[in-house]
Amino acid sequence: MSNWRNVVGSMLGWGLDAYDFLAYAFVAPIIAQVFFGQLGRLGSMIATLAAFSVSLAVRPLGGVFFGNLADKIGRRYVLYITMLGAGLSSFLMGFLPTYAQAGLIAVALLVLLRFTVGFFLGGEYSSSGVMAVESVVKYRGLASGIMQAGFDLGIFGVTFTYTLVATYLPENAMYTIGWRIVFWSGIVTTIVGLVFRRRLLSEAPEWEVAEKVRSPYKVLFTRYWLPVITILLATMGFLYEYYVMLELSPFILQNVLNYTPALAGLILTVLSASDAVGSVFGGLLVDLLRSSARALLTTALIIIALIYPTMYAILMLGNGWLVLLWDFIAVLPVGVMQVYIRDLLPPNVRATGAGLAYNGGTWLAAWAAIITTLMAGASKEPGPWLMAIPINMAWSSALMIISSTIALYTMKRTSH
Repeated sequence: MSNWRNVVGSMLGWGLDAYDFLAYAFVAPIIAQVFFGQLGRLGSMIATLAAFSVSLAVRPLGGVFFGNLADKIGRRYVLYITMLGAGLSSFLMGFLPTYAQAGLIAVALLVLLRFTVGFFLGGEYSSSGVMAVESVVKYRGLASGIMQAGFDLGIFGVTFTYTLVATYLPENAMYTIGWRIVFWSGIVTTIVGLVFRRRLLSEAPEWEVAEKVRSPYKVLFTRYWLPVITILLATMGFLYEYYVMLELSPFILQNVLNYTPALAGLILTVLSASDAVGSVFGGLLVDLLRSSARALLTTALIIIALIYPTMYAILMLGNGWLVLLWDFIAVLPVGVMQVYIRDLLPPNVRATGAGLAYNGGTWLAAWAAIITTLMAGASKEPGPWLMAIPINMAWSSALMIISSTIALYTMKRTSH
């Protein structure tokens, strides 16, 4: 039985929830000044990225907690809770005092709210992705790609809001009220997302007919430890290289290429379209190759082949619009991952496994932009970045190659 309403509902909800998560990334240059400016250029940039990394590092905790709940009571109800929690946490970010107003208390509150956003977002992903691919019989790769493209609704919403605010407010006002408006606006997307989910979502058919287990944790770790490790390797690789792109794009455009906030915002708004196309294309590779493992291997090889010439054109030729190509190749594995998870785990432990293994990859991704920035010395010159970014993108792609190789081997053995 196909239920594409669940795919659409998961996509819209995931995208509108992602708005709350991504708002921080696109005002990061401002956050660096108003919360960490006293640390200097390198220190403020590292501290800003570290605060963002908190929301990545905590995602496995939310993923395991809500994933276990979703395997017991169903995916739909968990998705209502996670969307509301992430939305309210991000909304409160707009009321934070700055370092000049409250000192270390302001920093502590910033980190606390990034913690709660990450916790709820980890729970969101444990259910929304698996629900999409569990709800269709044919074209699961396409369903995965469409669901993942919902993330780009969040990118579009944030960058559109940021560009609008940056265009119509004086530049100095971005450091007082402008960044707050970006966070406050997220409450609108939360309300809209809840309305869509209430109207569109029904329970995932595969989960409804699956035999339920008393302890998804126990079953997962005793019977499916190898698939969990395989998925974890893949997500460590693709989330690492993806967050190198996502977190550093605003800094590259504004601090290295010296684009104005408005122009950088325009490019990052258009980036949402390349991100969506890349997600869907990655999902279509699953259907075309008839294997999520082969599709993941293909996307990793594409990244390794194209990342250096792409970064050379951006950094050395000064073409900031090619950030769109950087994004396209970085996002390809995203469209594959939900089918990959489905192929490796049964439905009665799938949300728990996705919550742990998928979000577990964020523990490595949390350091992606920090490590890359340290390698480049937070330089305002393009040369150091040309070394740092391709190296980090390539080695993380190697993790995906290892994962897909293991998956191809185990799938071949179980098919005999």
